[in-house]
Amino acid sequence: MDCRQAATRCAGYVDGELSAAQWLRLSAHLTHCAACRRECSAQAVVHRELPLRATRYAAAPALRERIEAALKAQADADLASRPARPATPRAYERPAWWQRGHGRGFLAPAAGFAFAALLTSNVVLLAMQPSKDERIANEVLASHVRALFTERPIDVESSDRHTVKPWYAGKLGFSPPVADYAADGFPLVGGRLDSVDGDPVAALVYRHDKHLIDVFVWPAESVASKQPARLALRGHNLLHWSFGGMNFWAVSDLDASELAALQRLMSRARAM
Repeated sequence: MDCRQAATRCAGYVDGELSAAQWLRLSAHLTHCAACRRECSAQAVVHRELPLRATRYAAAPALRERIEAALKAQADADLASRPARPATPRAYERPAWWQRGHGRGFLAPAAGFAFAALLTSNVVLLAMQPSKDERIANEVLASHVRALFTERPIDVESSDRHTVKPWYAGKLGFSPPVADYAADGFPLVGGRLDSVDGDPVAALVYRHDKHLIDVFVWPAESVASKQPARLALRGHNLLHWSFGGMNFWAVSDLDASELAALQRLMSRARAM
C-alpha cells in the first residue's frame, strides 16, 4: 500500500470501518511511514475529542415544517410535469365478475407471497445487523488502535491510583475502579477519557512487558455479574465482563491467557 491509498483509508481506519485485510495492510504501511502515521493520528484525535466536546443542537420545529413543505412542493411539481395518462377505453373496462370482488380473490395468494417475501427480507436484514457486543468490540478496538498512534495516548500518566482516580473526578458521572498490579506484572501506566457507544468512559492503561492494555470502564445496566467473554478481532484479543456494577472491556495484542490474568486480578481486587 502506498501513501495515496493510505490517505483514502485513514478515516475508515480510525473509525474501525475497514475490512480485516485492509486494516492489516494499512497497519503494515503505518509502521514505516511517519507522514501517514501523523495523518492518522490527527484524524484519531478529532474522532476521539469530537463526541466528548462537541455541542449538540436540536433542530427547531419550524425547520422541520419548512423541509416538509419544500418536499411536498417538489413532489407536486413532479406530479404536475408528468404527461397525462390516456383514458382507459371502455373496451378494457373490468368485467362485472371482477367488480363483484372475484378478482380480488385471485390476488390474495400473490399478496400473501409478497408480504412473506417482504417479511423474510426484513428478518434477513435484521440478522445481518451486528449485535451490541460486536459493535462495542469494534469501537473499543478502534479506540485502542487510535490511541497507539496519537502523540499522547494517555491523559494522566501515573502508576499511583491516588493520582489517576481523582483525575477522573468531574470528568465522568461515575468513579472508575483504579488499582496498580505491578507486583503481578501489570503495572498501571495511567488513564484517559474516551467514548464508547456515544457515552464518555474511563480508559485505564496498563502495561505487560512491551504491550499496552486498554481497559474501558463504565457503569453496567445491572449489578449482576457477567462472566468473561473472549473475542479475537484483527490480530487483537478482547475480553469483556461486568462486576460490581461496572462494565469492563480489555483490549490488547497480548495473548488471551495473559489478558485473562489481568481480568482475574481486577475482579479479585473489586471483590475485596
